[in-house]
Amino acid sequence: MILRPYQQASIDALYAWWVAHSGIEQTPILVLPTGAGKSVVIAELTRLLFDTWPEEHPRTLVIVPSKELAEQNADKLQRLLPAHISLGYYSASVGQKRPDADVIVATIGSVARNAHLLGNIKCVIIDECHLINPDGPGMYRQLLRDLAKYCSFRVVGLTATPFRGNGVWLTDGKDPLFTGIAHTVTMQTLLDAGHLAPLTRPADIATRIDASGISTATGDYNMGELADRVAQYLTAAADEACNLAADRKKWLAFTPTVQNAGELADLLNARGISTKVVTGDTPKKERERLIAEYRAGNIRCLVTVLALATGFDVPDVDCILWLRPTISPVLYIQGAGRGLRPSEGKADCLWLDFSDTTERMGPIDSIRGRKKGKGNPDAEAPFACCDNCGAQVRPASALECPECGAVLREPEEKQARQASNAAVMLHQIAAKIVTHNVTNVTYAIHKKEGSPDSLRVEYWSGVRIVAREWVCIQHAGFAGEKARGWWWKRMPQMWPGSTANALSVSNDLATPSSITVNETGKYPEIIRFEFEEQKEAA
Repeated sequence: MILRPYQQASIDALYAWWVAHSGIEQTPILVLPTGAGKSVVIAELTRLLFDTWPEEHPRTLVIVPSKELAEQNADKLQRLLPAHISLGYYSASVGQKRPDADVIVATIGSVARNAHLLGNIKCVIIDECHLINPDGPGMYRQLLRDLAKYCSFRVVGLTATPFRGNGVWLTDGKDPLFTGIAHTVTMQTLLDAGHLAPLTRPADIATRIDASGISTATGDYNMGELADRVAQYLTAAADEACNLAADRKKWLAFTPTVQNAGELADLLNARGISTKVVTGDTPKKERERLIAEYRAGNIRCLVTVLALATGFDVPDVDCILWLRPTISPVLYIQGAGRGLRPSEGKADCLWLDFSDTTERMGPIDSIRGRKKGKGNPDAEAPFACCDNCGAQVRPASALECPECGAVLREPEEKQARQASNAAVMLHQIAAKIVTHNVTNVTYAIHKKEGSPDSLRVEYWSGVRIVAREWVCIQHAGFAGEKARGWWWKRMPQMWPGSTANALSVSNDLATPSSITVNETGKYPEIIRFEFEEQKEAA
């Protein structure tokens, strides 16, 4: 199996992160959006562990929340792993429990209290790791604590959303399991490579569920109150959906409750749209049958509550009906993500949001985590959490994030949700692309405990720094390869070999005459350099 470049970059970054952050208590996250191929990354990571340390016999435990994800991951592992590495499930829902396999794919509900049966595990991979509570106990914590009594292992989590339903980073909280983010693949990377089908919105939707006045509980609206409110809009939404999505072949609808789901299904069926309901209450065999019928095109619309928000892989979904007002960024992104997978003949997925979720949340690919509330300002915090990348920064008084270089002490910027013009993806907003003349470039060594030094580069236009970047000359993997490409454009006749050597010859580096920066987001992103020789050649 040949990996896509971003998949290989994720694995390289994970290995580099593990090397830089020694100790089993250091636990990273790989952020991979829907459609990025998490199961492929898991399979290749597992294969590499056995190839790299065969003498260690690195038995691996892959933990997933559901039967569907267990089967998806096992399928990729079966195809990628050599025949001499045994693969088995530990899952009651799958119907198999093989604690002696070299690679065990386990559903958390089955394995949580059975660490003593697993033997010597060297690596634990947790899929959909946003389900882990960063504030304390739970099944995942219990399993890892029990497993640590018998063996020493490293842990990595994978998710499309590295924050909880309330938006707080998984690396923040009272007792977070995860301590940093090793690598993030953006939705834009996948869109540019043709690995996602974009969501698109109609110019206007007349039906708009008014959620004002509904109380909140556990990070979202009160479900009883929300269900009563949504019920008032179902008929109008069904009528409008039939008009707006008349040419769409495969619809997926989200509602707050099972009762709402049933009511919407009745309305759509009465309008000639073949519709069925799949929820957490649907018996397993019935659920499998309905999804199979949906895949085959015999059912045009499935209505669900949360059962199909994760682990549901039907690439040709080309319309999503969102009748589920929410304040949870995880629910919003996971629901919208069901329409992002590409499929033959599918140009995009129609996003029919009958609530104000898109206006309030903004584009799904612009959402980042946030820091937990400060609480007692006099309490001594063990670490700060970076707004930009979620890394744990020690000491808490640090002014800059050692992982990504973001400034930590500037006032937190508010996300301009209303400025989105209801765009559901960033590329639908006119980007603020600015070209700056470069009048000076300054260089300095950037130090980070436990990691090689990097070269910090600041680009000046007049008296203002317009962009920064970090060149990881001494790093391995993707970061090191990127640094080589950067250096080659500026001094192709020699490679410095170290950050200190790079700094010593920095005055001789070719300096760009201008840089083009995307200033749409919170942090400027350099997208192009122009050197004088390029101008002359043109």
